[in-house]
Amino acid sequence: MKHKLYPGDFLIADPSIMGDLNFHRAVILVCTIEDKAPMGLIINKIFDVNLKDLVPEINCDFPLFYGGPVEEDQLFFVYQSTAAIVDNSRKIAPQLYLGGDSNQAFKALEDRRLHSQNCRFFLGYSGWAKGQLEQEINSNSWLIQKNSKKELPFTIKAGDLWRNAMIQKGGEYTLWANSPDNPTYN
Repeated sequence: MKHKLYPGDFLIADPSIMGDLNFHRAVILVCTIEDKAPMGLIINKIFDVNLKDLVPEINCDFPLFYGGPVEEDQLFFVYQSTAAIVDNSRKIAPQLYLGGDSNQAFKALEDRRLHSQNCRFFLGYSGWAKGQLEQEINSNSWLIQKNSKKELPFTIKAGDLWRNAMIQKGGEYTLWANSPDNPTYN
């Protein structure tokens, strides 16, 4: 792999990924890199339904995101905290955790320890076979964005994440940041 990828970093879909509905303009939080078979969550594709639609016993509206095409019927979550709030959470990076006991997470939502400024829930995840992601990065399908703060940009509107990443890259990517979702419609 040309660039070292760590949990907590972001994969930014190159503008050339147009035909793939799952990953077109995706921003993925890399969660694990075990055995060279990475797992991540798309953090910028939000569903029209919310978590309460999926889990009616929750007494709060909470956005639900599309995490990726693997296990789309499974619920995943990531949260940011100075300490683990939920048992069995996996530390991705300092102050950034993946999953754990979902009932505890729902309770933490209700008592506002978890909220839209420090947590996201997902259906499905993004995963790659051993060597697959490395091959995709080497063929320039993905741009790696280091996450020096090792946190999620919870305060940035999900729909702006990919565009902001293109602007940060500069050069030819700035043109893509301002292009329509499908440039052939222009």
